[in-house]
Amino acid sequence: MNLPVRLAPDTRARFTAAEFLRMSEAGAFEGMKVELVAGELERMNPPMSPHAGAQASVVIRLGRVVPEAMLRGEVGIALGEDTVVACDAAVLSAPVDEHRLLRPLDLALVVEIAETTQARDLSLKRLLYAAAGIPTYWVVDSARAVIHVHADPIDGDYADIRTVRFGAPLPVPGTDAQVTLG
Repeated sequence: MNLPVRLAPDTRARFTAAEFLRMSEAGAFEGMKVELVAGELERMNPPMSPHAGAQASVVIRLGRVVPEAMLRGEVGIALGEDTVVACDAAVLSAPVDEHRLLRPLDLALVVEIAETTQARDLSLKRLLYAAAGIPTYWVVDSARAVIHVHADPIDGDYADIRTVRFGAPLPVPGTDAQVTLG
């Protein structure tokens, strides 16, 4: 009987955020949506039509109350030396003029559209964003017609977690305005 050969306890390739960005710029992930989490590549599902519609709706509604220089659609966020993720929408804490990945201090709000990624968005991404100190995180959950609102990151998780129904007003971080989603 042949047994698999183990060269080392962990032979997986791990990457830094800088290596990931160089590979991305060189076209290594052409046609793929990929994130880097704790040094490992994670392939993401391509956004489908309901996701794109929900994302556009969120960006348009935020755009009514947030200056254009403070709003981003799908954008990459560097969460450390070995983690780069993308969010579906973001409100910045101050304008970012340079061409680079966003950093946690750049962000007042991060939004994920949970059409097919709800479990990941409510667990892994929630913890990543909280550990990075991102002040507010929304998960738009069309299946339940709610927005999961996470605020006040403390010790790697959010202290304030609540659910808001579609159509109810949501305060937009960094502004005095509110939006309704759904």
